[in-house]
Amino acid sequence: MKENVLSTTYGKIILIGEHSVVYGKPAIAIPFNGTKLEVKIEKSDENKIVCKFYDGLLSNTSEDLDGIKKLVEEFLDKYKIEEKIKIYIDSNIPNERGMGSSAAASLGVARALFKYFDIEYNNDKISEWANISEKIIHGNPSGLDINTVLHNQSIYFIKDKTLEPFPINLDAYLIIVDSGKKGKTKESVKDVHDLLEKDKTYHRYIGNLGVLTNKARDAMNNNDVEELGEILNRAQDNLRKLTVSDESIEELVNIALENGALGSKLTGGGRGGCVIALAKNEQIAKKIETAYKEIGKDVWISKLKR
Repeated sequence: MKENVLSTTYGKIILIGEHSVVYGKPAIAIPFNGTKLEVKIEKSDENKIVCKFYDGLLSNTSEDLDGIKKLVEEFLDKYKIEEKIKIYIDSNIPNERGMGSSAAASLGVARALFKYFDIEYNNDKISEWANISEKIIHGNPSGLDINTVLHNQSIYFIKDKTLEPFPINLDAYLIIVDSGKKGKTKESVKDVHDLLEKDKTYHRYIGNLGVLTNKARDAMNNNDVEELGEILNRAQDNLRKLTVSDESIEELVNIALENGALGSKLTGGGRGGCVIALAKNEQIAKKIETAYKEIGKDVWISKLKR
């Protein structure tokens, strides 16, 4: 047993395919190493968690930590562990913004537990345990966040079918901006489900997003930045029709397009969270960044080719 352990995980961005991925359509996600989460574990007199918004007993955690609480309690029970521990979670991944903060926390805690107690593990086992937490948080998670964060590489993903590393052959820049409003993934996933149940015609938008995701992959393989930009715009239009966009997102999309972005859309659950914008060069990316900073937004720029 180790005195303490440090597990590091990173954020992620869904480029295209959010929401439709829940219904068997493909999605593309990319790791975002501009943000990270670290987990440390040490001996304690009681089971405790310390993070940005909570410091106290595991048994008394706030609702935001229900998933992590269940993960830890089930882990300790499964392996018949009686030793008390304190778990430190230090993260600069914005919460509820579609950047994979919950997946990073779930995976980071799961990996740290295995390492701390010297229990043999592999990626499948870590993923299995992390999903205990993710199901509490998201209800019906697609697995995209978990897999992108776990493997720390770009992923082309179809739920329960395909998980392919996805090299990005694209000379372009991605701007990520935080709306400042928490997204509600669980709520929006449920609302889309209810919408599809009530009116079957909405299924066309799910189908459209699947087609657009495959076109996006082709555009990226062909280094066709202009085509990818148009695809992102069309994806946003379909997401808008699925009611997961809102005024905070539309404002940021419009600012990006007005300042030279080739395409812009929400990323993640929507109704808040983050927006991404595609720029063909660094100069335009910086111009978009400046426009966002002028209205007080947090912004990151990521070079896509990797």
